[in-house]
Amino acid sequence: MEPPKIWRERRERYLGIGIICEDCQKKNFPKTRICPDCGSENVKPYKIAERGTLKYFTQIMNTGDELIFNTPYIVGLVELEDGIKVTAQIVDCDFKELRKGMKLEKTFRVLARNGKEGLIKYGFKFRPI
Repeated sequence: MEPPKIWRERRERYLGIGIICEDCQKKNFPKTRICPDCGSENVKPYKIAERGTLKYFTQIMNTGDELIFNTPYIVGLVELEDGIKVTAQIVDCDFKELRKGMKLEKTFRVLARNGKEGLIKYGFKFRPI
C-alpha cells in the first residue's frame, strides 16, 4: 500500500519545490504534474525563492477545534522574488508593524498540531528581513 500523496510529497513542500513549465516558462507552487497555466506535462522541479514582498495580510483571532495554533496569528499573501505567490503565516513581528511592500524571508516552523498530543505538521512561514 502506498502512503497518501501528502506524505509522499512532504519533503518537496518543506523545501519549497514547485515546478517550472518548459513550454510556457511559468513557475508554480506546490509541485504538480501538469502546468496549471497551459496544461503541459513538460514540467520540471523548481526551488522557489527564499525571499519576497508582502502584498496583503490579515490577523486571525480564533481557529477550529481540530487544529491548535497560537492565536492570534498573521497570514499574508507573499509575492516571491521569482513571481510565485504563496499564502503563509507571518511570524516574528507584531501585526501593527506590518506594511504592504515589506520584505520577507522564508523560515521553517511548526505549522499546526492535531490535538494537544497529536501529529505535528511542519512547513515554512515568513518573517520580516
